[in-house]
Amino acid sequence: MGAQTSSEIRIASSNMRENAYMLTRRLLAAAALAAALATLTSCKSDDTTAAASPRASASSEPSKASGPSASAPASGDKAVDPEPSSDCTPRKVPAGHRTVRVMGASSGGALSVREAEFACDPNGGGYAGTGKAARYQLAAGATAELTTGATTFRTVPTAELARHLTACMKHQPVEPPLSCAGDIYELTVNGSGDVSHIREVWHA
Repeated sequence: MGAQTSSEIRIASSNMRENAYMLTRRLLAAAALAAALATLTSCKSDDTTAAASPRASASSEPSKASGPSASAPASGDKAVDPEPSSDCTPRKVPAGHRTVRVMGASSGGALSVREAEFACDPNGGGYAGTGKAARYQLAAGATAELTTGATTFRTVPTAELARHLTACMKHQPVEPPLSCAGDIYELTVNGSGDVSHIREVWHA
């Protein structure tokens, strides 16, 4: 009877160890499954955040105004081609053109000028009438353009050009949007040596 009891005890003990082992395995499997589910949930959350970010960035970007640009030329004015350069580079002057400083103008269309030479300065560079003196005559039917801004100009009659030249050389005010731009002009000279076109150079 004692030996049978000892055997039963050993069997019961073995069963308990086996039950404990199975329980431990089930707990480990449950923990692993929970960890895997947590990782999967975290990945989905990251993907959702990443997908939403571009939309948020796009919506936070300031909208561009659909109205006219602030630099657009005023009605009646034309764009300068090419626009002035802010670096130390002289303007490209086509063949037959002269860059000059107008020193005097007569009512008969005669222009006293000095050749303008380009020099660099802290602001990039500009023209000064330091070259040799010359005299030109406006040709019959000559055209003229005066600047109305850094990138725009206006076609004017030669009579208005003469008034503008006189006012600027005397340091008198001119009516906006016109302004005195340093008395530097680009002349187009025809085959006879007369000026067929004159254009004011903006703040040269």
